[in-house]
Order: sequence, then structure tokens, then C-alpha cells
Amino acid sequence: MTTPAVAVPGIETIDHVSVLVADAEAAAGFYQAVLDLVRIDRPALGFPGVWLHLARGMDLHLLQLPNPDPTAHRPAHGGRDRHVALRVAATEPFAARLTALGWPFTRSYSGRDALFFRDRDGNAWELTARN
Repeated sequence: MTTPAVAVPGIETIDHVSVLVADAEAAAGFYQAVLDLVRIDRPALGFPGVWLHLARGMDLHLLQLPNPDPTAHRPAHGGRDRHVALRVAATEPFAARLTALGWPFTRSYSGRDALFFRDRDGNAWELTARN
């Protein structure tokens, strides 16, 4: 499959990413500590949740709802599971934060400057550096 030379009409960017969490406040604290995200307003939706600003008009929605997916027996390396990838200037500051929290992460098996971690609820994230 080839990448089209022209952008798909009407699609501008990703607006937000939603992940299911067991405790929205605890998850928000984790994401604020690791990714330095800022809380933003969230409308009353009839269930608990927190919205955080990710980058350039993109947000992270933490949805405190029952998770229909198994969290046990997921691959240890998040790159071998469904995940959200964020481009960062450098991975080292995030590796330092995760290490300070005693939080496990893995490096890319390909040798790229990327790291993978899971949140408190098993959601996998990749942080990949610009090269």
C-alpha cells in the first residue's frame, strides 16, 4: 500500500485519544507525572472521567468505564500490542520520570530511539524521538 501524495480531504489531525481506566483520578495523576499533561475542562457525560491536553489541539480522554478487554496476558513489550505512539523531542526525560516512579518500560527492539510503557490499566504507549 502506498501513501497518497495528497492528504485525504477533510481529515486534518487527530482530535483526541480515549482510553478506559479503572480510576480516572489516579490515571490522571499518572499521566500528569509521566507526560506532564494539563487537565482541561470536561462536560458532564454521566460517568467519571478526566480530559488532559496532549499536544497541538490533541487531547487524552480518560474514561472510567468497565474495560471489556483482558488486561492480563498482554505482551510485555507494548510495541507488540495495540498502542498509541507519541512523537517527542527526546525519550530520556520520560525514561527518567518512569525510572523515578519505579515504573517499567522497554526500549524499541528495532534500535530506534523509542520507549514503551503501560499505564496503570494496561494501555500501551510508545514515545518515539524525532530523528
